[in-house]
Amino acid sequence: MRKSQLACVVMMACLSWTAVAWSAEEKETIEKAVKAAAMAASTFSETRDKQAVLKLYSKDYVGIQDGETETRDSIEKWLSDYESELTKGSTLRFISVVSNLKPGVSGTTAWATYDYVFQAVRNGELEGSDAGKCTTLLRKEGATWLIQHEHCSKPRSVR
Repeated sequence: MRKSQLACVVMMACLSWTAVAWSAEEKETIEKAVKAAAMAASTFSETRDKQAVLKLYSKDYVGIQDGETETRDSIEKWLSDYESELTKGSTLRFISVVSNLKPGVSGTTAWATYDYVFQAVRNGELEGSDAGKCTTLLRKEGATWLIQHEHCSKPRSVR
């Protein structure tokens, strides 16, 4: 009887360790997905690859950016408009930095909270800057984590 109990305890410990290792690996993958979205937007002026950005978002993506609703279609439109400006010779470039990223995962749902800095640079001069906090929800489709919802906002000025 004791041998079977010991075997059961050992089996549970092995399964628990596997779940922890899997979770750590998934969290790393989620972190990479969030950072990839920031990088794809930042390098768009060089790559002009809309799919490199759009492939990171689910088809039913809906987000909130400083109180404004955003969809996958609106991201695609923004990229098209930006590409048109670049084609006309615009030197506007964007830099996006993610920090303090904290991912979590439960089954096929994941989340990440992080700080962001988004800068607009033209001719080497800072034209505008935005910083705040984001919460991103991701859904696993096959082997890929896709951004399903994102809520980003910057702090309001204290009067």
